[in-house]
Amino acid sequence: MNTFASINFPCPECGAMFALTAKVASRKIQCPCGRVFVAPPMPELPEEPEPYDIDGNQAAAGSQAMSSPVGRGTGGGHAELYPQHRIRSLSTDDSEPEFSAVRDRVVPIVLLAAGLSLRVGEIPYDRTLGGANLAAALGVMVFQIVLAGALMLGGVLVASKILATNFGPVGTALLKLSGMAIFAWAVGAAIVVALNYEIRAYVIAIHVIFIIYSVTFWMLFSLDVQEAILTVAICALLQNAAVLVVFSSGK
Repeated sequence: MNTFASINFPCPECGAMFALTAKVASRKIQCPCGRVFVAPPMPELPEEPEPYDIDGNQAAAGSQAMSSPVGRGTGGGHAELYPQHRIRSLSTDDSEPEFSAVRDRVVPIVLLAAGLSLRVGEIPYDRTLGGANLAAALGVMVFQIVLAGALMLGGVLVASKILATNFGPVGTALLKLSGMAIFAWAVGAAIVVALNYEIRAYVIAIHVIFIIYSVTFWMLFSLDVQEAILTVAICALLQNAAVLVVFSSGK
C-alpha cells in the first residue's frame, strides 16, 4: 500500500510556507498575501519490499548461469563467489614488513652456510653419521636437515594460526627458517657430540637451541615479546623432541 510523505511548499509570491496535505494537494489555495495558486500534488513513496521477496528475473538469471557450462567452470557461478588465490604470506595479517637485504637475505644465508659447514664437520665424530660410509652419512645428514626445516616450518605455521602473526612472504620466510633451523640443529648436535651423548649434553643443547631461536626470531621477524616466546616454544619443542629421538639412536 502506498503512503504519502508530508512536505512543505512555498507561496510563489511571498515565500510563505504551507503544509502539503491530502486536502490541499493539487487544489487552488489563497495565500494571506492575496496570491492564488495551485498546490503541488502529493508525492507517493514506493512500496517497501517484503524482507523475503525474491526477484523472479534475477532468480531465473542466476539459475541459468549456474546451469550453463560457463557457470560450472572456473569463469562463473560459485567460482566467482569463491576465487582461488595463491598463498603469498605465512600470515593472516595483511600488513607487509619492510624489506631489508641484511635481515631478509644476508643473515639467513650466513646462518645456512654456517650450519651446513658445522654439520659436515661433525660427520667423523657423530655416531649417527660416522658409522657408515660417506655417501650414507651424507644421506642421513640430509634427512636430518630436512627434518629440522620441516619441524621449524610446522611450528611457525602453528604459531601463525594461533597468533595471526605475519612472517612475511613465503619465499623469504622459508629462507630465514631454513637458516635458523639448520644452524640451531648443527649447534645442538655439536654440543651432544662434544659431551659424548651424556644426559647433560641434551639439556644444554635444548637450552642453547632455545636461545638461538629467541635471538634469530627477534632479529629476522617483526614479532613482539609474546609472539616470539610462543613461536620459539613451539618450534623448539618440536625440534628438540626430534634431537632426542635422533641422537638417542646413536648411543
